[in-house]
Amino acid sequence: MIAGITTENTELATVCRIEIFTDELKTEIRNRLAAICHGKDKVEAGSIIASYRETLKVFLNIYANKSEDTRKGMIGELLTHILLLKAFPDYESANPYFNMEEASIKKGFDLIIFDQICGELKIVEVKSGGAGAHGSDRANKALLNTAKNDLKGRLNDNKIHIWMNAINGAKIALSGGKIKDEINRILEECYMEVANEAPDSTSKRVILVSVLYKACAEPISIDATHGKAEQIIGEGLFQEATVFSIQKETWEHIVAFLEQEAAE
Repeated sequence: MIAGITTENTELATVCRIEIFTDELKTEIRNRLAAICHGKDKVEAGSIIASYRETLKVFLNIYANKSEDTRKGMIGELLTHILLLKAFPDYESANPYFNMEEASIKKGFDLIIFDQICGELKIVEVKSGGAGAHGSDRANKALLNTAKNDLKGRLNDNKIHIWMNAINGAKIALSGGKIKDEINRILEECYMEVANEAPDSTSKRVILVSVLYKACAEPISIDATHGKAEQIIGEGLFQEATVFSIQKETWEHIVAFLEQEAAE
């Protein structure tokens, strides 16, 4: 994976513990931040707006104006973009992190993934937070529950703009070709479900992500996380569900690095 990160997997769950914020992880952030925020196609086209320096500035400006909970969520989503696609190299991101209409983080789904092996779209919901007085496994399960409930509600809602944002995001994030065409086809089918007032979460494949800010000395258990995935699948809310859990002591280390990069 990446130096300083311990990863454990089952067929339903992945746990990534960021034990050390290494130079390798910093390099991953440098190399991928612009593509995550703007979409790979815009970066490859050489857009000045999508340069690393400009992306850093916009990201930090957005971060500075957010509440603490939203700040935790912003860093959690950034880590998800990096670690989920690193763990599963056949996944292709189909939406940019930044909102296209205004200088903010995007509205709608946290992340949309195209699995190039099975040719299916997967909707990702990310929830980030601390453990408070609770142990790591209990806090992690609570985050996964929140992700599950929020995504279930969104996928069963008649809000058509969510899918329109997803379609427009895919057009920006991806270069032309068969993968982009297939992603657009699937997204348009989902759009028409909502347009016909027939949204259905049970026809969607999802990845539920938790980002727990707690020292790795009390690690998230892969067994407990796998068990939570089995429980969610047993509820029958989605066509397919897997879970991906990230643990890091604090989000401020990431922000301090980004601020240092912007100042250089």
